[in-house]
Amino acid sequence: MRELGSETATADELRQRLFRPAERWGWAYSAPAPVAVHPEAARPPVFQQIYVAPDYLFRQKRSKRAWLGLLGFLFLTFWAVVCAGSALRPLPLAAKWVTSLILIVGVVLSVTRFILVRRRFKVLKRTYDTQHRAASEGYEQARADWEQRISEHNQREYTRYHSTMLWHPLRANPNASRVDVFGGTEDGWASLLATTGTAALAAGSSMFILDFSEQAVADNLVVLAAEQGQPVAVHELPPDLSVLNLLGDLQAAELAELIAEAVHSLQRPALGGDLRGLHADLLTAVALRLTGPVTFTRLHAGVQVLRRVHEVTSASVLTADEIRALNSYVDVAGSTEQARNELQALDGALNLIAQEEQAAGEGVDVRGFESAWPARGLSVVATTSKVRRRKQFLDYIVFYRTLRDLQNRHAGGREILVVAGADRVGLDALETMTRQARRVGVRLIFLLEHLRDDLQKLLGGSDSVTILMRLGNGAEAAAAAEFIGRGHRFVLSQLTEQVGRTFTSGSASSVGESSGTSTSRGYSSGSSFSSGGDGRSSSSSTSGYSRSTTRERSQNWSETVNQSAADSTTTGSTQARVYEYTVEPTTLQSLAPTAFVLVEMGMAGRRVIAGDCNPGIVLLDRVAIESTPN
Repeated sequence: MRELGSETATADELRQRLFRPAERWGWAYSAPAPVAVHPEAARPPVFQQIYVAPDYLFRQKRSKRAWLGLLGFLFLTFWAVVCAGSALRPLPLAAKWVTSLILIVGVVLSVTRFILVRRRFKVLKRTYDTQHRAASEGYEQARADWEQRISEHNQREYTRYHSTMLWHPLRANPNASRVDVFGGTEDGWASLLATTGTAALAAGSSMFILDFSEQAVADNLVVLAAEQGQPVAVHELPPDLSVLNLLGDLQAAELAELIAEAVHSLQRPALGGDLRGLHADLLTAVALRLTGPVTFTRLHAGVQVLRRVHEVTSASVLTADEIRALNSYVDVAGSTEQARNELQALDGALNLIAQEEQAAGEGVDVRGFESAWPARGLSVVATTSKVRRRKQFLDYIVFYRTLRDLQNRHAGGREILVVAGADRVGLDALETMTRQARRVGVRLIFLLEHLRDDLQKLLGGSDSVTILMRLGNGAEAAAAAEFIGRGHRFVLSQLTEQVGRTFTSGSASSVGESSGTSTSRGYSSGSSFSSGGDGRSSSSSTSGYSRSTTRERSQNWSETVNQSAADSTTTGSTQARVYEYTVEPTTLQSLAPTAFVLVEMGMAGRRVIAGDCNPGIVLLDRVAIESTPN
């Protein structure tokens, strides 16, 4: 895989891949699904064992011993015939025939029995061998088929895993008329404009960029579009004031209203009330009395005439008739203290641009600011100045002039207006431009550096898409995280561990003693009488007495000691359901310059997806051209 900015990636290849006619805000990374194991991988075929018949071994033994049985039977038959012939000599003819018949029958029966025994075993063995061979062949075939299925499945999974696209173009809701980009850095905005701008230009849309950021965020897109052959126009104000002619082709009331809005926005913190009407009336009176082209220089000179501070010289930008017409209105314009104060405010504001307009020189474009709107291709109007108030006033003038032109356009849905640094204009002006752009079919893109104060009301506006880039401020990141939403999940909330030990010990002793005496007495007596053959006789008698006395004594002693110890450990965990941010504020604070989170509402509900707008992603491998449905 090639790294971003690789030396092998040429600028031509980058342009060719970026200029594809499909909406693209960036790319979403989607890891391929893990390689799946085949369901049969753990269940290989099992060999079906073929068992022999219960009497197989018996028949096998009988078959092996059939020769012995045959020979023995023939020998007994022959021996019986021989013995019968030896006992009966001479043999009668009938006996010979009977003996021969018995011999023949015995031989036939023996051979027949031998053949039957052998044949029965061969049939049994052949049947078993046939079944065993069929089972083996079936198992080998099933094993081969199983291995082939597993191999094909693994190959498909391997191919899928290593060929699945990792980066998919990220598209917003095509029906959304406005895209709000909050946060981000110079590199992030430049990358976002390059990524989405090249796709829009390739699709035939025109793009008009108002760059109030002073960071030249459109330069990358300008270079890519010019190298691709797209029409490109870049204007920088105030140097190009004479070329764009911001007040050209405007009626007196229109330019007065435009400048009044700009002055109100510039002095909004200091104004005690809404003085736009008074400013517009004063400027309209000046513009109506100027017979030539209305420029900031001439308008400033007219206001000075009303203030009675204009010096008439040979180099005056006003004609004598214009000065006379304005002098006739001096008393009316300065009839009140408030009017005189507002003339002074207008004098100071117009002087900011009049000085730059005079420095820009001649060459006013009679077509006015409308020439900056591109019919096709790209046009950029950037404002910059070292004087802060001049820069702010110029931003307001350009913004409100664009808003005025927007009211009269018929875009047809193929024009894109980008305002970089739109948070400097204010919520009311942005909402007004949103309504006008939706009415005429121009798609708006607001690049807002901060998410603070009233600008938070833009989050999730109707018919809009929100893109959140890096927000370094903690409060802004928290507001963005709250907008993205929260979700339920289970987290480990408690761990418990109990450890116990028990120990017991004991001892016992015993002492015992016993004694006893036993006495036994005995008495025996007997007599005998005997007589002999000679008439003699004898008799005898015996008697006896015995007595015995036994004494015994015993002592015993025992001592028992026992000990026991037991250890126990109990662990436990508790999970709790929590309601937390889907994206933590710290995550938004630490996003990469080109990373973002897109939030939108569509037919399928709310969608929150992370993406990256780095244009160099197209040079990586496995980058899809078409987006996948989300």
